[in-house]
Amino acid sequence: MSISTEPRTVSADQNWPTDNKFLNGPFAPWTEESEGYDLEVHGEIPGDLAGALFRISSNPRFQPRNTDRYHWWEGDGMVAGIYLRDGKASFRTTWVATDSMKVEVDQGEAVYSGFVNGGTPGRLPQGAPPSKNVANTNVGIFDDHLLVYYEGGLPHAMHPQTLETYGTYDFHGGIDVLCTAHYKVDPDSGDLLFFAATGPVVTWYRADVKTGRIIDSHSVDIGVPALLHDFVVSDNYAIFLVSPSQFRPDRIKEGRPGVVWDEDSLPHGTQIVMMDRRTHEVSAYEAGDVFAPTHFYNAYETGDEVVIDVHRISRLGNPAEGGNTPASSHEWFPPAYSWQWRVDTRTGAVANRMICGVAGEFPKINDEYVGKPYRYGYFAATRDLATDTMTDGMARHDFATDSTVVVNGPGPLTSPSEPVFVARENARTEDDGYLLALWWNRETGLSELLIHDAADLVTEPLARVKLPVRVPFGFHGSWADHSVLDQSIATLAASE
Repeated sequence: MSISTEPRTVSADQNWPTDNKFLNGPFAPWTEESEGYDLEVHGEIPGDLAGALFRISSNPRFQPRNTDRYHWWEGDGMVAGIYLRDGKASFRTTWVATDSMKVEVDQGEAVYSGFVNGGTPGRLPQGAPPSKNVANTNVGIFDDHLLVYYEGGLPHAMHPQTLETYGTYDFHGGIDVLCTAHYKVDPDSGDLLFFAATGPVVTWYRADVKTGRIIDSHSVDIGVPALLHDFVVSDNYAIFLVSPSQFRPDRIKEGRPGVVWDEDSLPHGTQIVMMDRRTHEVSAYEAGDVFAPTHFYNAYETGDEVVIDVHRISRLGNPAEGGNTPASSHEWFPPAYSWQWRVDTRTGAVANRMICGVAGEFPKINDEYVGKPYRYGYFAATRDLATDTMTDGMARHDFATDSTVVVNGPGPLTSPSEPVFVARENARTEDDGYLLALWWNRETGLSELLIHDAADLVTEPLARVKLPVRVPFGFHGSWADHSVLDQSIATLAASE
């Protein structure tokens, strides 16, 4: 279905009686699957930018059973594909057709309750999945499929062009229950590096880029049911930060908040757990403080030291000793700041420092430097504790000069998504490329794709691609170069 690309003013697409931040403004649900072609562009899309930006949004299809308790993490996954080629742009948005969503579509209402702040579940039909796979956290191409990740269940495979959902994906039988939404791509081999966290057990995986099959795995018992959302790798290590933030299915079954902050579970504070990727040997170090990691920039090795760069917050989750009343948004998830840890693997010494005093989230780098020394990081700024938005600017940090540049959006644009770095064709330097992010237009209520020069971050982008829809504010995404995209489409066509 093609729809008009003429700018238009829209009101909220739902009339749910709630002032919940996560159901309004840039988070407000968009009720239709849509597509559009030859989108309006202000400026010029660079000629060498050819491929697709895939973004996942948190977009509840039905009114949540408890709108006062609904949390951003719980919205249904809707994939937005924005396709760029020859200076033109098109897009498509589609919900991920999970089995649990099919149940709710059949019932015509939300059946599953929230897992973050608790809630009251509906009556599950016979044969329905016992819990909901919201498929809403990350998306990227692997094994010639567009994989959508959610760490409470298996990924889902989709067609990268039509966005048709094929079903769950288990790496050809290599995983059984779930895996993290935060994978890393080994820049030397192209293999996928990821993990699964079930209770106190963390299992490391490596999937072969050529076959899609698991070629390495190892399980570690960390002793607590820590909420592990992201991790990082260096040349030789997989690195996890174990904090007092926990995921508690037992509380969810009782309708109570299932993401809790329990400092008593880690009397020595947050732990740095490192697994040697060559030998599977595991070492643990005290981070020297109590905090929760949100997302990592990168890690790398210099001599005997492992350098870890991460955004951290003072707490993550509802108080473990509290009752059933959920904490407020900013109390539950205070501003995050970027920090660096240096672990001496020979002596065991650990040092840390704040990298940058600008609050922000969703740190990203040029992915060709995953696990290696690097200079530049990018993130979405969260300088103001706004009542309606999560982010308020785009930032670039130079680790060599310890300097940060932050820009606001042009005009009414705000609430940028996680930035995605795309290298220029024949790039000569680490920052020779583009930053792609979706921004929310306060005046129209719609989304725009902004393309910035990563080496010269200024307010006015190289191009503003105007979408005729709002992509509800989501979590993560990725870029697929035209060669990867075209190969995936051709391979799937040949297999039909």
